[in-house]
Amino acid sequence: MRPYLTTPDLIDRYLAAGQWTRETMVDRYRAHAKTHPDRVACRDGDSIYSWAELDTVSDRLAAHLIDLGIQRDATALVQMPSSCREIVLRIALKKAGVIGIFTPLQWRRRELSYVWDRIDPSLIVMTSETLDADVTDWLEDVIDGVAEYPNELRCFIDMAENVSDRWVGWHTLLEDNPQADGIDRIAERQFNFDEISLVTASSGTSGLAKLCEWPEGAQVFNSRVLQERMAISENDIIGIFAPMSGAAGLMMWMISWTVPCATAFPENYRAATLLNFVTEAGITAGTTVPVILARLAQEALNPRELSSLRLMRVGTAAANIGAARTFEDRTGCRVVIASGAMECTGFGHANINETIDVRLDGSVGLPLDGCRLRIVDEKGNDLPTGTSGELKVSAPFSSSGYWKDPKGTAAVWSDGWYATGDIGVLDDNGRLTLLGRIKETINRSGHKILPAEIEREIARHPDVQECSVVAAPDDEYGEVPWAFVEPRPGSIIDPDALDGMIRNTGLALYKIPSRYIEVAAFPRVSDNKIDKKALLKMALAEK
Repeated sequence: MRPYLTTPDLIDRYLAAGQWTRETMVDRYRAHAKTHPDRVACRDGDSIYSWAELDTVSDRLAAHLIDLGIQRDATALVQMPSSCREIVLRIALKKAGVIGIFTPLQWRRRELSYVWDRIDPSLIVMTSETLDADVTDWLEDVIDGVAEYPNELRCFIDMAENVSDRWVGWHTLLEDNPQADGIDRIAERQFNFDEISLVTASSGTSGLAKLCEWPEGAQVFNSRVLQERMAISENDIIGIFAPMSGAAGLMMWMISWTVPCATAFPENYRAATLLNFVTEAGITAGTTVPVILARLAQEALNPRELSSLRLMRVGTAAANIGAARTFEDRTGCRVVIASGAMECTGFGHANINETIDVRLDGSVGLPLDGCRLRIVDEKGNDLPTGTSGELKVSAPFSSSGYWKDPKGTAAVWSDGWYATGDIGVLDDNGRLTLLGRIKETINRSGHKILPAEIEREIARHPDVQECSVVAAPDDEYGEVPWAFVEPRPGSIIDPDALDGMIRNTGLALYKIPSRYIEVAAFPRVSDNKIDKKALLKMALAEK
């Protein structure tokens, strides 16, 4: 399927500039299997695959998908924990020419049915043993509906050990041989460099995500520029310390398309588990999200041996610079801040070779190679350096629009530029600092307040683990800031002391939060972003 916004003329320009090539992820992985057949490609608590084994098992699965009658350019709805099995499935889908949509494990019936209606999947891959009753009931309804329309091909693959008659067993597909000519048919089915081969779900506090389509060439180029920015080599072992349904995990795995580095998956994302896994697996580079980094920074390090760990990439949401510096000081591991959106990743990304004072200066760094940035006012006029406004981005590695949604695409893309909805400012060196989301700006009686500015000050308090500032309704001022605060383990938040500290920072008085609300843990959407709407709803219900 051809991309929506990435036109043939634009693709020709990318090829001429050397940004895109005609290689695909499958081409790269097959090359790894030939040149490094016995080198470990991926591992988790249950499996270890060499590059040759990964090529063989993904061929088998892809051939089975073709044998099952899944058509080329069909879509697959997937919900599974990140592991070696996910890598096998992602490769097999690309080999079979099936467009995968990998959804967060937190999603339930409302979110899954929303995506179902938009992608009309022919293939569904889940683990029945881990589904809650609401999703199970919905799937039963879906399967019953499919039975009423036998001409509509739907294939349901279950990752569980015990599989019902209405599902196809994952283990059966991996163990049984496909039809005699199944492997041979992959060559005509696998995606080309200029076709859509992936759809990602952007996070949203409503849970009703935008579905971003990705040409294969954009993904391969993204792999290369990420590898260059972090100097990843074939000797690196990358710890995927965030789900691959989100950008933090997915982008780091993509680097293995450029160099045959290994990827490793922990049992869970608890801080102690991750640090133990670094020692056990010899992790050299990790990827995670800010909330997990904050927990890692507070975890006891002894008697663990962490000398192998040289890099930790932190992406998705605004990172706590204090936690980043603490983690780097305690471990010697360099923290690399990254920022982007599912629509366009990497519009800000620190360089591994920068000094700590540059890497952790409060900005999100320079854009990845090939990415251009603009800061514009409300009328779309470019603003000068040092002036804040809306961030617009354009890159050869960006999404090519929203899946079968020209209206939604036109609302945020114009002349090749994606309007991020972020408030940003560029310095004289081109480094980007993000100040918050336009939609989250608090309007207190005409005074505009950026939550990120207040959050940075609150995060400096030694008893604060994480914080979030939201716009709360107010009869007198229209909106006022409320601060939600999660204390560090073993600490107690004193609202009066915290308020006094904030007042002494020099912030304008209208920016001082009207309430400080302690929470045991933050509600989250995909990519571990804090669900600010849920926070406000909870606080209003208790007021």
